[in-house]
Amino acid sequence: MSEINKVNVTITFGLLRAEFSGTPEEVVKLFNQFIMQQLPQYDLAQKISLNFTLNDLMLAFANFIRITPEGARIWSTDLSDKEIIALQLVATKIEYLMNRRSSPSLSLQEIQASTGLNSKSISSRLSELVKANHVERETTDKGVMNKITTVGIEWLRQQLQKKLKT
Repeated sequence: MSEINKVNVTITFGLLRAEFSGTPEEVVKLFNQFIMQQLPQYDLAQKISLNFTLNDLMLAFANFIRITPEGARIWSTDLSDKEIIALQLVATKIEYLMNRRSSPSLSLQEIQASTGLNSKSISSRLSELVKANHVERETTDKGVMNKITTVGIEWLRQQLQKKLKT
């Protein structure tokens, strides 16, 4: 591996010091191992915390979405309407976190334009997703907007993992 593509990290925690070098994936793995071994309280906090970074989202949904010049698009056909809608909202959140959108929310019309689904189906599935706390609705000056929740991201991640295993 060339020195250009190598990541070097030094961690100091109290009297503990560790240095890691390698690919970004290797360094993240070594860093996490260090934290889990050296900071048991941190491990406990991780077990009850749920938060998705941009990197987490991109890794979890890389098999299902692509960010194109025209915007985020679903890249899979073997999904239910509910999964497609949730996935489009995740893709929109990714674009927002990448600073390619000003909001992580979509209107029903934007979801329809992005997914090609029937508006009545979208409306029904959004109602189900809202009831399950997977999507949050908010009224803005642009009308009713929908965005995926953290619980919704985790639900979708689990649903799509099952599809990858079959």
